Amino acid sequence: MRKLRIVGLFLAAALLFVPAQAGAARPHADKVRQTAKPIWTLAMDGSRVAYASGGKIDVWNTATGSRSVVRGTYGNAKPGVNGTAAELAIAGKRVAWLKDRQFGNTEEGEWLYTAPIGGRAHLADHVYRHGVDDRSLTTGGWIEGLAGAGKTIAVSTWKSNGTVATNQALSLVTGTGLRAIAGGPGAIVSGAVDSGHIAVLSSSPWASTNSVLVYSRNSSAPIGEVDLGLPDPETTGTEISLSGSLLVVLTTALHEPSGPTTVTLQVYDWSTGQLLNTWPVGIHSNGGAVSFAVHGQLAAVEGPGSLHLVDLATGKDVVIGPSSHTGSPAAMNARGLVYAVNAHYNGPGKLVFVPTAKLLAAVS
Repeated sequence: MRKLRIVGLFLAAALLFVPAQAGAARPHADKVRQTAKPIWTLAMDGSRVAYASGGKIDVWNTATGSRSVVRGTYGNAKPGVNGTAAELAIAGKRVAWLKDRQFGNTEEGEWLYTAPIGGRAHLADHVYRHGVDDRSLTTGGWIEGLAGAGKTIAVSTWKSNGTVATNQALSLVTGTGLRAIAGGPGAIVSGAVDSGHIAVLSSSPWASTNSVLVYSRNSSAPIGEVDLGLPDPETTGTEISLSGSLLVVLTTALHEPSGPTTVTLQVYDWSTGQLLNTWPVGIHSNGGAVSFAVHGQLAAVEGPGSLHLVDLATGKDVVIGPSSHTGSPAAMNARGLVYAVNAHYNGPGKLVFVPTAKLLAAVS
């Protein structure tokens, strides 16, 4: 399943990249954008970074420095609360986001919005469920797994009645709503998009397998499958990412009743199902969200205290920045990496864009 959405206090932290010598030019320098409020979620496609902050969805173009805001009423900026976007995706000149709201301890609703960059928000779908305090008794609708890149934004929807799921659909998010491309148990839950391919993690209370299916945006049947083996009872979270022919699986596990938590990356060739490498990540914690992003041979893994860069070919692991403390992963593509830094639960935030050349130098 997708990682738990965790909202907590933020810690101030300095960037950990070594600065250039005084007076020297800074080739491949970081780009930074300050925000008045914390940054809750972010996504990147090309040079554009979409982010949720201050009750709005903004888009920052790292190439031109321009910024635009999605118009409409769709979020809020209450202190310490992510009331705008629990999940966020951008593809080309279109954004989509998922707003999550709980009502007491047992009821929950989700609203899926989409908009052109700088345009007005459009409500694409809405679901409600109850009994959420016990997954085996939860009844109602789900929208999960929002992911995007290039020309594709994908999401999974379904209905549950306890441990029984129906109406499962893997859909493309269009400018006016959802267009289903696949159905059945293998359609949930989408987790990653790259080069027109969509990866679905079939490992949930409603799945009969522990595997990843890969779809083309133009096909209703999987074009690839990776068997993840028998579920480990110590696993507390699994996430997936695509990069070309690579499928990367992040696993968080609690190996003792009281910790510590360990984090592992498994690298597969999804076209053959072959496991290529398994790398431990130097994140050890007794709790807190762990998330990641992948492009090429690099993975950015964020834990409760720091952001790590891992070379997927060699396993080299270096700390490159602080944790955003938002529960939102960093984002990567061919241009580089973007991550958030928040100083306080209701204070200013900061987006940091690091070009690819600097990332490669960090793990060389």
